Amino acid sequence: AVVSTQSTGTIQLLRNSRHLSSAMIRYAFKTSTWHPTQSEWLRAANTISEPERERISQFMYKRDAKQSMAGRLLMRTCFSRLAGEAPQSFVLARDLSGKPYLLNPPSALTSLSFNVSHAGDYAAFAASTSAKIGVDVMKVELRRNTTVEQFFGHMKKQFTDFEWQTIRSPVSDRGKLANFYRHWCLKESYVKAIGTGIKFGLQRIQFDLGQLESGVCRTTTMSIDGVLDSDWTFEEIFLDNHFITIAMRSDDFLEVSVGDPHIKAEQSLKVVKFDDLIVSNDGLDDEYYFVSFHEKKECPL
Repeated sequence: AVVSTQSTGTIQLLRNSRHLSSAMIRYAFKTSTWHPTQSEWLRAANTISEPERERISQFMYKRDAKQSMAGRLLMRTCFSRLAGEAPQSFVLARDLSGKPYLLNPPSALTSLSFNVSHAGDYAAFAASTSAKIGVDVMKVELRRNTTVEQFFGHMKKQFTDFEWQTIRSPVSDRGKLANFYRHWCLKESYVKAIGTGIKFGLQRIQFDLGQLESGVCRTTTMSIDGVLDSDWTFEEIFLDNHFITIAMRSDDFLEVSVGDPHIKAEQSLKVVKFDDLIVSNDGLDDEYYFVSFHEKKECPL
């Protein structure tokens, strides 16, 4: 059982009989309102690795480059705060499914599970030192040149009949879309936490939605192949027309987060700006890296 809890901004430190100390972190970065100066972009670039810089430089639009950069900075800020080391000191690799992981992590991070997602206006990040974790973010919006029913038709096989009944239950198209993206984030957060991606078979997973209160829900339940799986907790946050959903398999998470169902969205995760992140004090010695970014269009017309 939890003996004490201590909140340090974006980090919850949990102490119990099984773990001397464990931490849970949730960040969101609104990249659509971040317009990096040359100094900011080059400092950010100097914080990440050369392969990461190269990958970001390949994006056609500023929107995508900013989201990718923000995701990398959120990860390294987390690592730095937990391990007390410079953010640029960590080496990341990718597993066969493309999920990033730490190579030769320091002792403070050996059990760290972390995940990043970006869509719409946000990059989101979640981490835990004691449990598997996954995060997904989606903006509630309809793709161009399509109707809600046309859009749903393309996604028919991703949800169970029960879920489709829930998705279609609101009268308005807006309500239907919100239920759709809420279900999608739930499924994505789970398959990202277990490391399989959507190849797991999304129709095997069924969610029974709980009630959003003050933009947060922690009472949604999940069944796998028709069997309720109570080992997983889902924290759903509705923020600025986006769903941000965190899946976690942990007794600690259940005891701390579900203990107060009235915690508001802004208390569940920390929305950060560039100045809140831990980045290099020195900029990358390559002015063209900023010039090439600055010349990109913001997003497709």
